[in-house]
Amino acid sequence: MDADELIESIIRALMFIAGILGNNWLAITSLPKRRSDIRTNEILLVNLAVSNLITNCLVDAPDTMADFAGRWFLGATFCGIFRFSADLSETSSLFTTLFICAFWHQKLVGSLKRGGAPVQLENLRLVGCLLAGSWILSTVFSIPHFFFVSLEGTNGSREDCIDVFPD
Repeated sequence: MDADELIESIIRALMFIAGILGNNWLAITSLPKRRSDIRTNEILLVNLAVSNLITNCLVDAPDTMADFAGRWFLGATFCGIFRFSADLSETSSLFTTLFICAFWHQKLVGSLKRGGAPVQLENLRLVGCLLAGSWILSTVFSIPHFFFVSLEGTNGSREDCIDVFPD
């Protein structure tokens, strides 16, 4: 492992540790104390933290270990889980970020136009349905990554987990 790869691996390991600590802290502090205290922004932040924790645990950790080992050593089955998890967490994070932006746009701009009236995304059932739909859609988009993966040998014993989609 040359110096550039070592620095990249160390930075990735530090980002992994910071991501685990930060997303756990965000999820724990955003959880309401009582059920009646549940708010839309807290649900959205917990959902974003869960999406990012999937990235940290199932994508960043194995990739960092493979960097330090110099090859993909976790096998073809985990290669599929790795690619599936990477796409699932990325897609669900994007959807959640979209919902957070829409919520705060409604809160800041929409409520001014309506004189401080409640916004549509304050309805917890609506937000729950949107998040459930986004997870279902993210899963459907990610399923091909589970099946179309391969371990590619680049030089001798080095293997990388890659997507291989048919033409």
